[in-house]
Amino acid sequence: MAEKEIRQLNITDLERIARFKKAGYGGCVSDAVHSLGVSDNIFSADFKPLRQGMQLVGRALPVKLHSLIGASNQPGVAEGTVEHPQKRMMRTVQELEDGTVLCFDCGGDMQPAQFGEMSCQLAYAHGCRGLLHSGNCRDTQYVLKMPDFPVFCFGTRPNYFYGWEIIDINRPIFLPGHLTHYVTVNPGDFIFGDNDGVQLIPKDLVDEVLLRVEATFKKENEQREQLAAGMPIDEVYEKFGVL
Repeated sequence: MAEKEIRQLNITDLERIARFKKAGYGGCVSDAVHSLGVSDNIFSADFKPLRQGMQLVGRALPVKLHSLIGASNQPGVAEGTVEHPQKRMMRTVQELEDGTVLCFDCGGDMQPAQFGEMSCQLAYAHGCRGLLHSGNCRDTQYVLKMPDFPVFCFGTRPNYFYGWEIIDINRPIFLPGHLTHYVTVNPGDFIFGDNDGVQLIPKDLVDEVLLRVEATFKKENEQREQLAAGMPIDEVYEKFGVL
């Protein structure tokens, strides 16, 4: 598709999130992204929601973590002479437009829980709207009580110790993919996740995908009404094609 055909909207990311949540679901988002020539955007099935029905939608804030690096091993951190990486991450959440989704690349480390409820609360208070986490979450009984903080992760563990460290913030990361070995997550890309799985919408295509999803939503609602009214099978396929 020519660049001039890619539509842009003058709306906030919170408005984008609300519109995606109203009209979007995994299949129609995937169809819209694929119609724009993108097919390497589906994340691994290992990403699971803490609870069915969660919708994870927002602007990607990539974070790279690494296991077995303690703060005391980082020059200046233990002495308090440099800012702790987690504080830098939360400051970045605060500085960016509301509607971010923290995306954690843990490098395959499944030993500790890298994020818990208090961190979720802090991130949410400063505009973050969810977590895509290729590792473990903890404190989930309290995370699940939060009104609007969906989490898709690889698993849950109670231990924070024997740990990890944040080593890079708001730079490209690589998360496990479904159709490709990895999906590259760049700052500003969009994340959409629901019961069917999680996928990435490249930042330059977000509004075009949203408009196509909304058009599908309107069309399919009209089709649902006609199907529910008992439209004859032959007429269904003649009018709508393969459903």
